[in-house]
Amino acid sequence: MWNNNGQIAPPGTGGTSSIPPPPAAQPSYTVLPSPAEAEARLEEKARKWMQLNSKRYGDKRKFGFVETQKEDMPPEHVRKIIRFGM
Repeated sequence: MWNNNGQIAPPGTGGTSSIPPPPAAQPSYTVLPSPAEAEARLEEKARKWMQLNSKRYGDKRKFGFVETQKEDMPPEHVRKIIRFGM
């Protein structure tokens, strides 16, 4: 590009364009929510978290089959296993 003196301007300077430089960034201040808003937001997050985990780890039923959970061993049985090291 040519400047007013008829000389070539260095690359990247854009010559004598009339575009002003971008304004300096103003510091942004965050406004803290009121305790009631914070509590409401926390309740909403907790509800979403519980809903997500109930979907993820809830009972899965495939084609009507429900897997039964194992029952605990009777205490006498557990004591016998521990005592004799079976």
